[in-house]
Amino acid sequence: MKRSTQVRLGMAGMALGIVAVAALPANAAQSTGAGTIVGSGTISPGLTQDGDPSNTFTFGGSGAIVTDTGQGLVNCTVSGNDTVGSWSQGAGSFNGTCSGPVGSVSGNYVRTGAVVTLSGTAVGASVSGLFHAVCVFGPTNVTVGTIPPVPPTVKITAYGVACAITFP
Repeated sequence: MKRSTQVRLGMAGMALGIVAVAALPANAAQSTGAGTIVGSGTISPGLTQDGDPSNTFTFGGSGAIVTDTGQGLVNCTVSGNDTVGSWSQGAGSFNGTCSGPVGSVSGNYVRTGAVVTLSGTAVGASVSGLFHAVCVFGPTNVTVGTIPPVPPTVKITAYGVACAITFP
């Protein structure tokens, strides 16, 4: 093969590679799909009627994720804060790790009554990108303080949650 033919073939191959890379969508790492997770956690010092902005929480749960880039069972351990901390509402941030196709998660949430909405980012071996979730929150442990004061302080210190997750 002539040297000029080799150069032309090499240049054509390089141009084809450049076109192929340029044709990839900008959000190539964004997974599209859905999932669920169910679990429970603790809240400290506890949600009160008037609110306590110093609350922190833990969560452990399991579920399944199915997306166009990967699927599998997940087990997640998450912690975060609640800057409102009342029975009726909450808001804050979270981060944690998961096994399976999702390695880590982080984001923000808002809770109104029993409904929690999450927006975050997942980074994993096969499932990554932005995600949104709608969850149902329910207290599983309520502690009642001593009298006085009257009425005594009532705190929600543990909860259960079930979430439906979407990856845009």
